[in-house]
Amino acid sequence: MIYIVVIYFALLLTVGYSSKPGLNSRDFVFSGRKLTAVPLAMTLVTTWYGAISSVGQEVSYNGITTWLYFGATYYVAAFIYSEFISSKVIDLEISSIPMAIYKYMGRMSALLSVPIVLLYISPAPYLIILGNIINTSLLSPLGIDAYGASVAAGSSVAMLYCLKGGFSSIVRTDRIQFILMFVGFITMVLYLVFYFDPGLSKLLQLKVARPDLFNFPGSAGWSYVVAWGFLAMITFLDPSFHQRTFASKNKNEIKKAIRLSICGWFVFDMMTIFCGLYAVSLGVDMTSPYVSLSAFLFSSNSILHGIFIVAILSVVMSTIDSFTFLSAMVIGKDLPAILNKSYSTGTIRKGILSTIVISLLIVGFFDNSRVVEIWFAFGSYMVASLLVPFVLIILRKKVNHPYLLIAVPSAVTLIWTLLEIQVFLPMYAGLFFSLILSLLLLED
Repeated sequence: MIYIVVIYFALLLTVGYSSKPGLNSRDFVFSGRKLTAVPLAMTLVTTWYGAISSVGQEVSYNGITTWLYFGATYYVAAFIYSEFISSKVIDLEISSIPMAIYKYMGRMSALLSVPIVLLYISPAPYLIILGNIINTSLLSPLGIDAYGASVAAGSSVAMLYCLKGGFSSIVRTDRIQFILMFVGFITMVLYLVFYFDPGLSKLLQLKVARPDLFNFPGSAGWSYVVAWGFLAMITFLDPSFHQRTFASKNKNEIKKAIRLSICGWFVFDMMTIFCGLYAVSLGVDMTSPYVSLSAFLFSSNSILHGIFIVAILSVVMSTIDSFTFLSAMVIGKDLPAILNKSYSTGTIRKGILSTIVISLLIVGFFDNSRVVEIWFAFGSYMVASLLVPFVLIILRKKVNHPYLLIAVPSAVTLIWTLLEIQVFLPMYAGLFFSLILSLLLLED
């Protein structure tokens, strides 16, 4: 199996390094702004699923309800973005949230937005997942426990081809990873249905033992679903969406790409939830549920196990490279521009190196068991602090002292979190203050 994984990483480096030498900033950052619907859809679909292990973990807690808050709410948000926001992003030339805020709300507001955006797009949570996968699937069977080395090795591969070709390399590798992730999960679903459990008896037994996993809202409760529904609005702010929108050939191409992506997400979600339920029924280790399920099912077939591990790696690596590059854009392109300094492909490459170093440091501060909590926490600050300012920019509304619209909700969200106030979520408190301030500060 190991040789299949080695071939996968070698393929990524080969494809990633195939970009033309001497790329200018436009090609390096936005692939020349000439991408059509299919490659855009492939890179959107692959980037979406970085927290794949967390999906399996959520299925073990909340069953099919996971689809409501990790799937359906995001489809709706993506469709709204496609039909009503993407064109305005192009018209207003919003290449990123910090640059949009700088252009329409000033330097102070933009500087306040930078750390919030960087927290959200940090590849650190996905490096944790990658480390778990490599350590569990490749090293543990050999009696080796090297989680830290696994994280460092995976991040190095993504860093190398990002340094070479930037976004163009990411688009190329995402085409490969799109195919691999679907092939792997289709293989597992077919194996489960036609070979391992033709009558689906394991699922039927699980339904009797854990009926909450097969009902809405299950054990999660509607408040949990609604909370994630609010967080789905982060799609409007998602830097990967904005970059892909800005890199599209025209408005129609990005709309078609997002519609295709929604179809791809639905199919993939159905497979991940189906396989996740089998992971629960078989009682495998839920730290890396899909990897553990593959090890159980394909224990006597190293080729099938290798194919599935590559599928999981493709899901995570495609998010790591995208988020590494997006973070590098903020550090090496947006921040210099906000400070009235020049930027180049060189400063963005330095941003890539800085991102990896910072992310590796962040990894050491978090538990590697349930990454979804990090994801929710960082996303909450984005929604609370930047959603209302972004909507005002899209609607071309001006406010007095716009920096307050970012600073105050951020502070409220942080204080609410530190004080552990249980009345409602910190995200709601921050968003409420953001809405009130927008009404008070709105220019006549």
